[in-house]
Amino acid sequence: MNHLTILILTITITLASSKPGETENVHQSSGYGAVIAYHDSGTSGTSGTSGSGGDKEGFSAGSGLRNIAQGSAEQAHNAVANQHAAARQAAFVAKSSLAQAAAGAAATAQAALVGKQILVQRLMQQVQEAHQSLEAEAHQLQQAQRAAAASQQAAQQAQQQIHALNAALNSAQSTAVHAGQAAEEAGAELASQSSMLGAAKQKLSLLEDQLHSAQGDLQATEEAAQKAASAAHIAQSNAAQAANEAE
Repeated sequence: MNHLTILILTITITLASSKPGETENVHQSSGYGAVIAYHDSGTSGTSGTSGSGGDKEGFSAGSGLRNIAQGSAEQAHNAVANQHAAARQAAFVAKSSLAQAAAGAAATAQAALVGKQILVQRLMQQVQEAHQSLEAEAHQLQQAQRAAAASQQAAQQAQQQIHALNAALNSAQSTAVHAGQAAEEAGAELASQSSMLGAAKQKLSLLEDQLHSAQGDLQATEEAAQKAASAAHIAQSNAAQAANEAE
């Protein structure tokens, strides 16, 4: 049972208290006011017989009704005051309940806010980590692209070197063939030159022998010519002497 129900029961018990033999009818009007009508069960609406006794009974009946009316007015006033107090108490209880509900709702909202903030922070951290991972993957991709480009360039250079080596090999093979032919020709020429050299040596030796022989003959001839000339001179001298002697 809440406080509002207790207050309503208290007001109802207060309004229901009356003297024995009296009946109370309570009618509520416009939320708070109450009109209470009391009827005396032993009193009629018509006065008794005329006389002093009748005047006393009428006076006594009027005093009782006044007292009842005054008491009822006081009770009505107290009821109105109690209604205001009850209204204030009910409003306080309602406001307290609403304040507690609002505080609970605020605490729930605050908890939801904290949870949402934690979730947002986690999401922001995950987004930051995802950005860092994306940057790392992009860096790795750039390195892989550079490595692939370098490998492709090295492969192209190796292919060019292979072409160059193949061309050099072909040229070397052709050169080797030509060199072989030239070597064969040179060998044949060498053999021919060797043969000619032998012949030249033989000819030279023969010529040298002939020269030596001719030189020997020349010396002998010169010696003979000198002897002949000397003899002729002697002969001419002898002839001249003989001619002189003959004269």
